[in-house]
Amino acid sequence: MAILPILTAPHPILEAKAREVAADEFGEDLVKLLDDMAETMYDAPGVGLAAPQVGDGRRIVCIDSGEDGGSGLLKMANPTITQRSKETITWEETCLSVPDVEVKVSRNKRITVTWQDALTGEPRSQEFQNFEAVIVQHELDHLIGTVLLDRVSRFKRSRYLQKEKKRRRSVKKDEASVPAK
Repeated sequence: MAILPILTAPHPILEAKAREVAADEFGEDLVKLLDDMAETMYDAPGVGLAAPQVGDGRRIVCIDSGEDGGSGLLKMANPTITQRSKETITWEETCLSVPDVEVKVSRNKRITVTWQDALTGEPRSQEFQNFEAVIVQHELDHLIGTVLLDRVSRFKRSRYLQKEKKRRRSVKKDEASVPAK
C-alpha cells in the first residue's frame, strides 16, 4: 500500500464531476487504489476520502467514522444516495483538500446509499445516520465537484485562496533553492 498525495483546492480535478467506474474497471487494481486511499485517509488523518482528492476522476470513496458501533472501513464505487430523511443535522466540517477551514453544514440526518463492490462490481446498500451520514454526504460532494470551500462566504473563500496561493509560491521557492544532485 502507498500514501497518495492529497490535492488541495483550488484544483481542476476537485472542481470536475467524477465519472462512473466502468464495468471493466472492477477488480484487483480498483481494490488496490481503494486500499491506498484508505491508508492515505488514516495517515492524514481523516474519516473519508474521495478519489478526486488523490487525482483520480472516478466515483470512488472510502469512509471510516472510527465510531464504536460504526460501519468500520467502507470502500464504495459508484455510490449514490437513494433516500434522504427530511430531518437534518448540522455539523462543523473540515476537509483534507481545504486545510485549516471549518464550516457548519446542514446535512440529511439519515441517508440510504447504494454502491458497487470494488472487486466484483456487486451492488451494496446501507443506511447511514448522524456522523456517518455526514461523512458520506461530504465525500459524495467531491464526486460532483463540490469542495467545502464552495460552502463558505465569498470573503472567507477569497482569504483562503490568497493564503493558499502564498503557500504554493513559498513551496515552489523552497523547491527551487534545493541544490541539484
